[in-house]
Amino acid sequence: MTPTSRGPLPLLSSPPVLRGLGAGVGLLLAVGSAVLGGAPGPGERALYDFAVSHVLSPLPPTADLVLVEVDDRALAALGERWPLSRATWARVFQALERQRPAAVVVDILFDQPEPRDALDLGEDVLERLRGSGLTDLPAAAKLASDLEARLHAQDGDARLAETFSALGTVILGSMALTDEGGGIPPEGDSLAPVPLRADGLRLKAKGLSTNLAPLRLTAWGSGTLNVLVDADGVIRRYPYAVEAGGRAWPSLALATALRLWPERSEALLRVAATDDGAPLMRLPSTDWLPRVSLADVLAAGPTSVGLDLALREKAVFVGVTATGLHGQSTLPGQLAVPGVEIHAFAMDNLRSGRVLRATGWPALLGVLETAAVLALLLWRRGRARTMGAVVGQAAVLLVAHTAFVGWLLADPGWVVPLLPGVVGLALVTLAESVARTEDLQRQRGALKRLFGRFPGESSVPPPGGPMAAGDEESSRSLPGDSRR
Repeated sequence: MTPTSRGPLPLLSSPPVLRGLGAGVGLLLAVGSAVLGGAPGPGERALYDFAVSHVLSPLPPTADLVLVEVDDRALAALGERWPLSRATWARVFQALERQRPAAVVVDILFDQPEPRDALDLGEDVLERLRGSGLTDLPAAAKLASDLEARLHAQDGDARLAETFSALGTVILGSMALTDEGGGIPPEGDSLAPVPLRADGLRLKAKGLSTNLAPLRLTAWGSGTLNVLVDADGVIRRYPYAVEAGGRAWPSLALATALRLWPERSEALLRVAATDDGAPLMRLPSTDWLPRVSLADVLAAGPTSVGLDLALREKAVFVGVTATGLHGQSTLPGQLAVPGVEIHAFAMDNLRSGRVLRATGWPALLGVLETAAVLALLLWRRGRARTMGAVVGQAAVLLVAHTAFVGWLLADPGWVVPLLPGVVGLALVTLAESVARTEDLQRQRGALKRLFGRFPGESSVPPPGGPMAAGDEESSRSLPGDSRR
């Protein structure tokens, strides 16, 4: 019976096709990462988190940035619940004014006026009193003057605006709204656009929610308070600018830096434009930012030496750190971090230029490096005689790929995707293993078919044996034998 002939292998089972598919998947992942905004991709976030938390050196402690925090002790000392009254905030900024800080950066939005029912009633009474002519009398004039002073003292918004004007270096926060609402600040507002390309920014908004007009008019500057949070709740990128109304509006960190160092504006804007206005961040070390409780600021006297040394000529960030009052977003490898701290070290990243880049040249280099690693394995595997040698070569390339990506991250600050090369090397190695296994099975099948065509040799009986006797007897009984 003739054995069934084996037809050609299906196209997808061809070893070259399998190896090409493995390399193609890795290269496609690298291209996808570059197109979608650079590393880290969804599968690489844990790797990035480990690198910035344990491989990269953290930001060193700073000497010219200070955090004045509304912590649990401050709320207990004030005897107020959050949010604090504008009169209390006026006291806070008056106390800060005495220390002459370089800037007071406020991570709080004053977008709604305080209730004015009592104030409106008092002003109406004062107006009627003056209109009645009774103020011509000394007693009535003194009453009107006292009433006016008390109304002014109770008008927290007005007192806060006066404090901002006296301080002169207050930078306020605003919010970029991604849904409907908000508006665009007019020309001359403290929140002014920056000369960055708006259509390429990662963070886009429909409008901006700003502070009350009297506060904006007396502020030194203003910036957005938004941060970018990934799907897993971790903040890896800081948006230095947001697009709204076709223009680029600065973040709190960028607005502060531009006010403090106007001579470096071009360099600061160049760094802020990295990765479409939202570069990856380097993380600070533990307790890198000096802290002062708001309770200590209010309790210290005008001649407090310790507070003077802590705040004078410093950039003072004011924000909430009390339990349960700040955002629950986290940084890689860290617990929940107050937003005011994120703005502070984002400004430190900006002024030092130590942001991490993942788009542009790093993305292109990632694609080329992934292609080179996979091409080298495809070339070297043909020279390997055993599967163990192929695995060894893949392991060497994996180590070299990881070391190269780590060096780019640690030295020039380029975030090149690691996962596409790893996946490609694994798939090419697996395809080579499958191809060599199938080749070995075909060789074994061919040998079996080859030796199956030849029957085993029959044993040769000795002379005079039983078989010989039988043969002799058969020859005697053949028909036509002449001896019969």
